[in-house]
Amino acid sequence: MGKQAGQDQPLGQVTLSLPDPGQPPAWRRHRLPGEGVRAALGSADSGSPQFQGEWFVVGLAGSTHRKTDSSLLSPFTATFEKNENGSLKVSYAMTRGHRCITWSYVLIAAAQPGGFSVDNTAAPGKDPEEVQVHDTDYSVFALMLSRRRSGGQSVLTVSLLCRTWVIRTRVLERFVHLVRAQGLSDNNVVFPDLAGPGLSGWGGSPDPA
Repeated sequence: MGKQAGQDQPLGQVTLSLPDPGQPPAWRRHRLPGEGVRAALGSADSGSPQFQGEWFVVGLAGSTHRKTDSSLLSPFTATFEKNENGSLKVSYAMTRGHRCITWSYVLIAAAQPGGFSVDNTAAPGKDPEEVQVHDTDYSVFALMLSRRRSGGQSVLTVSLLCRTWVIRTRVLERFVHLVRAQGLSDNNVVFPDLAGPGLSGWGGSPDPA
């Protein structure tokens, strides 16, 4: 990964190197199958008050993404709020130049723990989209999967969310492992460009270990 285990990587300095598929990532090498954050939680529950609140979207990977898109991806946040009916409102805010662009949608809980479908009631005919909270420890990171169809093709997106703009090495390893497990390569991974004007206040410091 270019960094020693346990170190934090400011977003602007992240370098990605997918691991050898025959070698498990460092955080799995001394664990039995099924162990780890997800097993400890039982299931990733994005309806939990611990999960709600503001997250920084620090990495994206997908079948339609290319590494060269990084310069086009502005920093943005995702805020999760539970509605009275049990659905989850997700509000996004993206900085583009000196403008702030916002959009939102509602997630309806599915039978699978941590699984949701996007509520398309207000947009009849829109292709269905399924969202899964794959892994989270609530306080540092969350990994999310999104699947939808567009033009007859399946579109997959993996999102890395953190509570700050600094990515911990162990979190980056989890993200990389999930990206590979979905059949994606490092060329499908993009990180937001923090070099734009007016972004000096977006930086974050790592949470205590």
